[in-house]
Amino acid sequence: MNHSLLIVFIFINLFLILYFKRKNSVNAKEHLYRVFCMQDQLISEKNKKDKMNDSINNLAALEENTQQQLTAIQLKLEFLHLFSKTNL
Repeated sequence: MNHSLLIVFIFINLFLILYFKRKNSVNAKEHLYRVFCMQDQLISEKNKKDKMNDSINNLAALEENTQQQLTAIQLKLEFLHLFSKTNL
């Protein structure tokens, strides 16, 4: 009798251990999924920020290049103006 009660007690304990382990496993999976989603969102935001910074840097380089071209055109126009005055 004691032997069968001990076996039943062991089976009940095993069942409870497995039940709570699975429940904790589900909770852990949900937690890991939430953490994964947050990390994915942070990475996505970082990528957006990096792309925006790259665009800003590209625009700054384009502005500098355009300014240099405008300065060169202005110098050419001044030279042509002075050249046309001296040939009159």
